[in-house]
Parts: sequence; C-alpha cells; structure tokens
Amino acid sequence: MNITFNNVSFKYIDKYILKNASFSITDSDKIGIIGVNGTGKTTLLKLILEIEKPLSGEIMKTGGIRINYLPQDPIFSIDKSLLEIVMEKTCKDYPILEYQAKSILSKMGFNDYNITTKNMSGGQLKRIALAQVLVTPCDILILDEPTNHLDNDLIIWLEKYLQKWKKGLLMVTHDRYFLQRVCNKMMELDFGNIYLYDANYELFLELKEQRLVNEALREKKIQAFLKSERNWITRGVEARRTKSKSRIERFNELSKIEFNEQKTMELSSISTRLGKKLISIKDGSKAFINKELFSYFNLDLNKSDIIGIVGENGCGKTTLFKIIMGIESLDSGQIIKGETLNIGYLPQHLELIDPEIRVIDYIKEEKNQIETLDGIISASSLLESFLFTKELQYSKVKMLSGGEKRRLQLVRVLINNPNILLFDEPTNDLDLYTLEILEDYIMKFKGPVLVISHDRYFLDKICNKLLVFNNGYIEETTLSFSEYLDSLEPIKTVKEETNYKNSNKMPASLRNELNKLNEDMPLLENKINILKEDLKKETTDYKKIMEISKEIEENEMLYEKMMERFFELEAIKEEYIK
Repeated sequence: MNITFNNVSFKYIDKYILKNASFSITDSDKIGIIGVNGTGKTTLLKLILEIEKPLSGEIMKTGGIRINYLPQDPIFSIDKSLLEIVMEKTCKDYPILEYQAKSILSKMGFNDYNITTKNMSGGQLKRIALAQVLVTPCDILILDEPTNHLDNDLIIWLEKYLQKWKKGLLMVTHDRYFLQRVCNKMMELDFGNIYLYDANYELFLELKEQRLVNEALREKKIQAFLKSERNWITRGVEARRTKSKSRIERFNELSKIEFNEQKTMELSSISTRLGKKLISIKDGSKAFINKELFSYFNLDLNKSDIIGIVGENGCGKTTLFKIIMGIESLDSGQIIKGETLNIGYLPQHLELIDPEIRVIDYIKEEKNQIETLDGIISASSLLESFLFTKELQYSKVKMLSGGEKRRLQLVRVLINNPNILLFDEPTNDLDLYTLEILEDYIMKFKGPVLVISHDRYFLDKICNKLLVFNNGYIEETTLSFSEYLDSLEPIKTVKEETNYKNSNKMPASLRNELNKLNEDMPLLENKINILKEDLKKETTDYKKIMEISKEIEENEMLYEKMMERFFELEAIKEEYIK
C-alpha cells in the first residue's frame, strides 16, 4: 500500500505550498512532518485526503487503501452518543466491536458512553476523535497534532501505542520526544520543497544542518558565477558580437533561480521594573464543586524562577493562574502580590481570538507602538519581525494556520512588556523553529515564568522547578520533568528485574484469559443483539417477552463483568510492556 506524489504543485493565493513535489509514502513508514507554521503541513494532509486538489501533477494511491485522519480541530454531530461516534465507521468487512469502542473511550477518560458532545471542550473533542481513528481499521494513520490537549499519562500511552503500530503513520506534531521515539522518517516542508529524510528526529537535525551548509555553498557559487557573467554580458557592443549564444542561454536559465531568503524571528521585549515583592501564597486552598483542587499550598516566587506546572487535565492548573491574575479567589489562605507586577498571560485556547478581526487590528487593539530592545516600533513592524508579512497583516485571523494564530497571541502578550509570564500550554500548535526561539526567550527573560505544559522536552529544557498537582496536593520539586516521571516508576527488586528480563510478557494464565475474553465478548455481544431482535418480533406472548427480557438482562450483566475484567487485564498487560 502506498501514496505517491508525482510533480505535484499547490498554490494558496500567491504562495506556493508545493512546487513539483515527488515522493512516496508506504504502509511501513512512520513519518513526522516538520515545517514552519504556515508552510502547509495541514494542507499536505488535505491533499492526500482529497479535501484539497493539486494545481498540477497527480497523487496516486494503490487500490483499496484505507486512511484514518485525526484533524487538528475535530467537529462532531451533537445528536450522536460517544459510542455511536466511535463506531460510526464500522462495516461488514472491517467491523468495530462494541467492547473495543468502549475500551478505547475508557482509555481516553470517558466512562459514560451514551453522552453527546454538546458543551464539550476542544480538548475533549480531540480525545473522542483520537478514540475513533485508533479503533477504526486502516492502512495509513494520519494525525494532525495528536498530543494537543492530552495529559502526560495519555501522551505516554499514545507514544507506546504508536511504537507498536504495524501500519503506515503520517503525523504533524511539535512534541520532539514523540517524534524521536515514534518516527523512522522525517518530512520537511521548506519554501514549497519537500525533503524526505530516512532518519529519526535527532539524526534529522544533523542531516538538515548538512543540507543547509551545502545549499549555502551552492548558492554562493551560483551568485558568484552570475556576477561574473553579468559583467561579461554588459560589456561594449563590439564584445557582444562575439558572445557565445549557449553561454547567454545558460546565464538566462541560471538567472531564473530563486534564492530562498531565510527570514529570522527574534522575541525581544523590555520588561518593566520588578520590585522586591513578587507573589506569595500562604496556606492557599481551592475547591471546585465537590472536588478539592489543592489545599495548604505555599509559594514564594523568585525572579529567577522558571516553574513548570504539571498534572492531569482538570486538576486545577489553569485555576491557579486565574487566582494569581485575580480572576478567581482562594477559598482560604492568602495571596500577596507586589505593586509593580505586570503579568503577561498566554491563554490555552485559540478560540479566544475573534476569527473575523484583521491580524493588524488584533494587535492595535492593545497598542499602536511598542517599546523593544531596538527602540520604539510600530505594531506593523513588530508583526513583520514575527514573520507576518504586510499582506498577512491585513488578512482576517480565520485565514491563519493554528500555529500562526498561536504566534499572534504571543505577540499580543509581549507588546505590553510584562515582567512576569504565565503561559498555559504555549507549545500547542507552534512549529519547532518558533518553539526553540520561545525557549531561548524564556530562559533569558528578566523575571519569573510559570508554564503549564505536557511537553516533556520543553519542560526539561527550560524549567528549574516543578509544581506537580497530585490528588488535591501541590508538590514542589527541583527534578526535571523526565526525572520526576522516572521517579514514579515502581522500584523493582533484583529478582523481579531478572524475571522481567527473562519473560518480558504476561504470565500465560493471564494472557490466555485475555485471549479468551477477546474471543467470548464478541460472541456474547452478538447473542445479545439477536435476543433484542427476537424481543422486537414478540408482540403478543407476554410470557415469552418476559423470558427474553430476563435473558437479555442476565447476558448484559455478564457482558459488563467481562468488560471490567478485560480492562483490568489490559492494564496489567501494559505494565508488562513498559
């Protein structure tokens, strides 16, 4: 099974996304797609899915290839239950069994399978979409930012799942650990060109560096040649009579080459003066409805703090930010804030930006002129330094990619020259290039930074402290995030470690029990469906109706018990795989 691009070009307004691109993807490839925001990573996926059509060239797929797609922002009907959504692509040839659908929904944190998606957040919709694409059989899995909105436990689970995935995988992600551990190839989009590397992320960085060096040398040679030839061609009339026709044609051909000018982006702002008193929380407690988020929490913020705030979704991380900003208050305890604080807050959600507003107006709503390290500049000039061209500045926000919207939010935060930063999932939707610039900015920032994130690489690189939300308690640690996660692993004795290395799999009794459940549950599910059909046919025989109803009830109870045991064994199986 493969997908082949043959001289494919695609243009968006006046910008080329692809220029005569040719490459193939097979069902044994695990490819990570990399490129600056706005270069067309999502558009490339849409071309494969035939949501977009190429300007020229052809895209060929082998017959019968099945593709599952996880979009960046999934949308579902609010009339269907979660179980119906996950099972909607079941068919006779590739059936999805109910227990499989329930199992994957449970893994995604949903235990009520009959609720609808009405009033669900973007993060919840993403997890439902992920459940749907993982449970539906396919030959190639296409994932657009799969780790966005997932907590760390689920990211690690998905990483292991995809490591074991035996079919094709094509994904856009900013998670560098994820790329390194899952992908065996990298595809880079750069100025309309496609570069395919037979490498994991670490090796890709080395190969890309070598490619850029070689390209720079080639461009330098061509430019030197063109300068020499231009001087030759512009000599006097007498010399032109003897000019070689082939040499002139060669000059004209080389003159058509477009040299890519790599525009660079640098985050810079002048932070306002920060007094001695920053933020202190004394014995702070906060609950939401009947859930205690944290209690007796103490914090004394220092100027040099770069603090990562981690924990499962819904544990209260964003609520802590709202308390610091004065949007919400503590239930008990005290928060003391310095008078000179100027907080810059980057929210998690892109939907907070009006899609109909123009890019330039979104910034001008805040300020027309901005003080930077290089002096006072206009809002338009600042946007240009963040790679928003003049044309893009007068486009509506809805025309931007997810990463460009995230970068725009970042500009609006920095124009007020904050002296303390609160970033809520800042890495979502950002490309790797912008991420590295953001990391460098945070580490050089002259004030404290608090970051909510599930990005392990990002947290490991920038943070000197962690605040970990854990069952109503906030733990402070100076471990890196990876070190903290390693510390949670159960300590094995020497004997246990030896046994693990020898077997590396579940005991036969448990493995056989799980296999038996995989065989029996579909049969029982089918039996229940047949009984329900029989019940529909009975309209007059009351005794028969009662007998069938009782049998359905007994079988459904048995099915629920089998499912509970199935989940238990699946959890045990994952422990042996670790």
